[in-house]
Amino acid sequence: MKPGITIRAQTVEEAVRLALEHLGLTREEVEVRVLEEPGAGPAGNEEALVQVTPREAAAPPEEAGEPGQVGLEVLSELLRRMGLQAHVSVGEYAVEAGEARPILDVTTTNERDSGLLIGRRGETLNRLQFLVNLLVNRKLHRWPGLLVDVEHYRRRRDASLRDLARRMAERVIRTGQPITLEPMPAYERRIIHLTLRDNPQVVTQSTGEEDNRKVVIYPAGWELPTSSS
Repeated sequence: MKPGITIRAQTVEEAVRLALEHLGLTREEVEVRVLEEPGAGPAGNEEALVQVTPREAAAPPEEAGEPGQVGLEVLSELLRRMGLQAHVSVGEYAVEAGEARPILDVTTTNERDSGLLIGRRGETLNRLQFLVNLLVNRKLHRWPGLLVDVEHYRRRRDASLRDLARRMAERVIRTGQPITLEPMPAYERRIIHLTLRDNPQVVTQSTGEEDNRKVVIYPAGWELPTSSS
């Protein structure tokens, strides 16, 4: 019986491919658990963390349940334990075209509670989202990829980031010089990358370390630094 392997890569698909090569197995012969999606961790990792295990050594069967519904129950219990009066509902949210993900919408009874859950620039909200995904993962034995929003903060922030990306891209095209944006968590950097990926006149790249990681927008054809991913 071959042991399993846990591996990091830029995407889930790449991590699975590398694991299969290492194990010498096909996709049908393994169980895959996504432990962390790109940008899911509180530290803002941009890589996926995947556990690949041969089926004969696979983990126990998954608990029945839809990720959104299980997430609703988990988040509702978390909020109750925090002593907050809030309502949680499940919907779908398209981070990008063709990618609709379950989203847990939280509405609170006062601005103080919503501010507490969102935190400075959404930092608490991101940590709450990661915790919910971690707890649901333990129940379903797979990474659910749930989004969490409080009073539509994430939706407003996403719209603001897309607008920022387009405006900065226009400036880069006009001046012919790159622009470095402010440090952002991985989820927000991904919004910038996705917004501009189909713009043939600019190229985006992340640079920096940990909490100081940021997106740089370059004119197309600019010689990019080789030290950043």
